[in-house]
Amino acid sequence: MSTGYKVISWNKYKIRYDILLWSVCILYIGGFIVFNLSVYKAYNTSTAIIRAFGTLAILLLHVVLFIGPAARLNSKWLPILYNRRHLGVTTFIIASVHGIFSIIWYHGRGNLNPLLSVFESNTHYGWLIFFPFQTLGIAALLILAAMAFTSHDFWLSFLGPAFWKGMHMLVYVAYFLVMMHVALGIIQLEKSPFLVILLWMGMSVIVFTHLLAAFKETKRDHAKSKITDTDWAYVCKLQEITESMAKMAVVGGERVAVFRYDGKLSAVHNVCKHQLGPLGEGKVLDGCITCPWHGYQYRPEDGCAPAPFTEKLHTYRLRMKGDDIFVNVHPLAEGTYVEPLFISAGPEAGIHKKHFFIGWNSVNHYSLYHFALRTGLWFAAGILITGFFLSEQQNELTGFGIDYDHIKEIEGWLLAKPIPIFRILDAKDSNGNPQYRNILLVDGFKHGADAAVLKFLGSDSVRYVKLKGYISKKYISCGNAGEPSCEMQCVQCIAGTKQFPLMELENGTWSFESEKEPVAYAPEKLIYDGPKEITGEILDAKCYLGAMNPGFGKVHMSCAIRCISGGIMPMVIYNINGIEKFAILLGQHGEPINNEILPYVGVKSIIKGNEMTFGNWQIIRMKNITSGNHF
Repeated sequence: MSTGYKVISWNKYKIRYDILLWSVCILYIGGFIVFNLSVYKAYNTSTAIIRAFGTLAILLLHVVLFIGPAARLNSKWLPILYNRRHLGVTTFIIASVHGIFSIIWYHGRGNLNPLLSVFESNTHYGWLIFFPFQTLGIAALLILAAMAFTSHDFWLSFLGPAFWKGMHMLVYVAYFLVMMHVALGIIQLEKSPFLVILLWMGMSVIVFTHLLAAFKETKRDHAKSKITDTDWAYVCKLQEITESMAKMAVVGGERVAVFRYDGKLSAVHNVCKHQLGPLGEGKVLDGCITCPWHGYQYRPEDGCAPAPFTEKLHTYRLRMKGDDIFVNVHPLAEGTYVEPLFISAGPEAGIHKKHFFIGWNSVNHYSLYHFALRTGLWFAAGILITGFFLSEQQNELTGFGIDYDHIKEIEGWLLAKPIPIFRILDAKDSNGNPQYRNILLVDGFKHGADAAVLKFLGSDSVRYVKLKGYISKKYISCGNAGEPSCEMQCVQCIAGTKQFPLMELENGTWSFESEKEPVAYAPEKLIYDGPKEITGEILDAKCYLGAMNPGFGKVHMSCAIRCISGGIMPMVIYNINGIEKFAILLGQHGEPINNEILPYVGVKSIIKGNEMTFGNWQIIRMKNITSGNHF
C-alpha cells in the first residue's frame, strides 16, 4: 500500500511477466500476419491485422477469466492472479486495435461518419442471423475500456471498493458480448468445424472452472457453519487451523476469517477493503493479516490497517469449548478492539501448509515462482499454437484482388451508360477484327464513378481518354481458361486472356485526353437476353472484385451498404448448377437503384427483371425484389 498515488513500480517478477506477455503478443500478431500474407495470396494486410488482433484479444480474454477461479481452486495460481491487471489492460489494447482497424476498414471513407455507420448501416436488429454483430463488439470494447481506464488504485479509492468491484464484474457481460460478436459474425463465414469446436471449448472451460470454484466455496461455507445457540456459531476444531493462516465460516450471511497466530485467535470480516479480496486466504505476516491479492494489511485484534492507513474491518468475538471454536454471529463496529483468544501451545493439524504469495514478498517461495513460470510458458505455447491453427483453418479467400501496389495508365473509350465503363482495345481475332474489354469504373474509397464520369464527359456520350488507376487482378486460375468446357463467368478470362473487370480511378488526377484513337470507335450493343428470376446476395461490385477479401457475406454487409450508398454499382451474386455468377443491377429503365436496394444488401433476395449483356458484363434491369429466407 502507499499513502499517495504514483506510477506502479515493477519488481523483477512483474517485469518478467510483462516481457513474456508482450513477447507472446508480438510473436502471435507477427506470425499470424506473415502466415496469412504468404499462404493466402489474395489476402490484404488490413484484413490480416484485423483477424490477428481480434483472435488474440479473444484468447487473452479467456485467460483473464480463467485465472480467477483457478486461483480459488489452487493457491499456486496466486502469483499469476497478482499480475492479472496487466493482462486485462493488454487485452483491452489488443481489442482496441482490432476495433479501430475494423471501423476504418469496413466503415471509413464513405458517405457517413464511421462511428455512425457502425450503428446505421446494418439495421436488422429484429433478425438473429443478420443481427448487427459489430455493435456487440463495440459494446464489449466500451466495457473493457471502462475497466482498463479505472484499473489504477486511484479509481478504486475514488469510486469505492463495492462500486469498483461491481463495475469490473461487467467483464462477464463483455465476454458474453464478445462470444455473440463472434458467433453472429465471422464464424458464420468460416466452414472449418475446428473454429466452432475451439470456440465452444473455450466457453466450456470458462463455465466449468467458475462452476467448480463456486461449488468448492459453497461446500466449504456450509460444511460447519451451524449455529449452536442464538448468538454463537461453530467454526471448527483448533487443530484445523494452520499457524499464521485462517479458517473461514459463514455467519449471518457473511464470511468470517478466524486467524491463528502467536498462540492467539482473532476473527475479522473476510473481505479486504482494497478490491474485496479474500482475507481468509491470506496470512499473518509481521503481526498483520496480509491479503493474498495485493498485500493490504490489517491488525487481527482490531481489524485496522497500520498507520498511516485508515482502512478498517468488522471484528468478531470468539470463544472455545475444549478444542471447538465458536464465533459470535453479531459483528462489532469496524475497527473495534477485541481481546484475542489465547490458546495453549498444542500440536498443529496435519494439514499441509498453504502456499502464500504477494508480488513484493516472494522470498523462499521459489516453488510458486517456478509454477507461475511453467504455467506462463504453457499458456504462451498454447496461445501461439492456437493462433497457428486459427490462421491455417481459415477459408481460402476469393481469387480477386486490386493491385494497389502499382498505378496503371491505360487508354480507351469512356462511357457513362449503361454503367460507368472504360472500353479498351484488347487484341485482334484470327480474322483481324479488333476485340474489346469493358472495365467497370469506381472512384476512390467507397464512392462510385458515375458523377465523375458524367462531369468529365459533359454533353459527350463517349470520349477517348487515358486513365490512371488501380486494376483488379486474379490470383487463382481455374485451369480451364479458354476451354470449350469452361462455364465459369470469369470476367477476367475471355478466350484464355487476362481481363480487367474493374478499375479504381486515381483520386484527383484520374483522367485526361489522349492524343489519337487507334481505331474507329465500335459501339457496344446492349443485348436483351430475356426475363430472369434469380435468388442471391446483393453486394457492391468494387469489394467483391478485389477491394475487400472477403467482399461478401454477413461480415461485409455494413461495408457493402456504405459502398452502394456511395454510388458503387450494386451486384447480385447467385449460383447456377454449382457455378457462381454475378450481374450488375439497374432499375427497370436502366436507372441507378443504389438507395432503393440498400435494405436488401447482404440478405438473400429474390430478384425479377430483364437480363442484358453488355460485352463481358451481365446486367439485370430489375422489376421486383423480395427478401428470401436467411442463407
